[in-house]
Amino acid sequence: MRKILITFVVVLFAASCSKSGYKISGTLENAAGDTLILELVKMRSLESVDSVVVNASGQFEMKGELENADYFLLRRDPNNLITLILEPGQQLTINGDLDDFANNYDVTGSAGSILIKKFHTKLDETLDKISDLNKIYNDSLGSPNMAEIVNDLQERSEKILEEQKDYSTEFVINNAGSLASILVLYQQISPQYNVFDPMEDYEYFFMVDSAIFDKYSQSGAASTLHTHVTDIKQRIEIIKEKEKLISTGSFAPEIALPTPKGDTMRLSSTLGKIVLLDFWAAWCKPCRDENPNLVANFKKYHDMGFEIFQVSLDQTRDQWLKGIEDDKLGEWIHVSDLQYWNSVVVPAFYIEGIPTSFLLDKEGKIIARNLRGEDLSNKLKEIFE
Repeated sequence: MRKILITFVVVLFAASCSKSGYKISGTLENAAGDTLILELVKMRSLESVDSVVVNASGQFEMKGELENADYFLLRRDPNNLITLILEPGQQLTINGDLDDFANNYDVTGSAGSILIKKFHTKLDETLDKISDLNKIYNDSLGSPNMAEIVNDLQERSEKILEEQKDYSTEFVINNAGSLASILVLYQQISPQYNVFDPMEDYEYFFMVDSAIFDKYSQSGAASTLHTHVTDIKQRIEIIKEKEKLISTGSFAPEIALPTPKGDTMRLSSTLGKIVLLDFWAAWCKPCRDENPNLVANFKKYHDMGFEIFQVSLDQTRDQWLKGIEDDKLGEWIHVSDLQYWNSVVVPAFYIEGIPTSFLLDKEGKIIARNLRGEDLSNKLKEIFE
């Protein structure tokens, strides 16, 4: 079983309550004479709580006082450990093999710890599947069918990740009142891929926080989640306020950026026309996939008063110009400050992903947002025909 590092990025609340005894005992194979260490998982560190030497029969026992329910690690070394949820008054029994502790153990006496083991088992299956796909990719390097292989692996990978997301969502819904769900919410398939996005999946973060905070408010993990949820909620409110400024019926903010020739072009220069304000980049595959539709609509309606004002979030001039040339986009207006996500247009239009587009009327008011494919064609047909 692989380790999952849960990183909390807010300050834990200070708290205190009455202590209660706990007990952890069991029998472990291949453990005689080894030292077991119990550690509390804190915000950015681990705090040693207890340790014990396993006797010649493989038996061990730990006892102590505990103020709050929280996450703990039980380990022989940093690479051979299990995650537990320990609550005041609980008596846990753990049996297994210390040589393969993470994969080979059973726990009783803690519902949260049982849920964590169940979740880790599923996560390991998912990680193994992803690892198998990576092996196929590496073994296929140099193959004449590499493009087809990559597409197939991509589809299979997306399906695996979707299954993990579905499992995790069901887990959270069914166990919202358990501290185990916090670990599930913050799980990572890789350092670059979080299964849950706090903004897009806010409802699940809120669901768990609502179910556990009153019960576990003294827990560092629960209080950290509560602070995070509060921050997300505030951010969502800010987003809603910003989106009102770029909602249907609002005037689009002004844009004044360089064209490929270096001249400054303003969005307001298109007043009097129906304008598709499109944010894209040459590195954005969905954007490139939509470009042929833009070309077709531009040719059909340009003479009737349709214009495209395309703003690139590319990083280099060469990349930007090559995208324009390859997709045959040279007939309409292009601008960019080549600042990627640091472009001035990102906060002005609250762009969180591309492609993003706004259809503007002749006065510069927003008619619609993110029309693509047939939706865009049908809207333009409605306007011009």
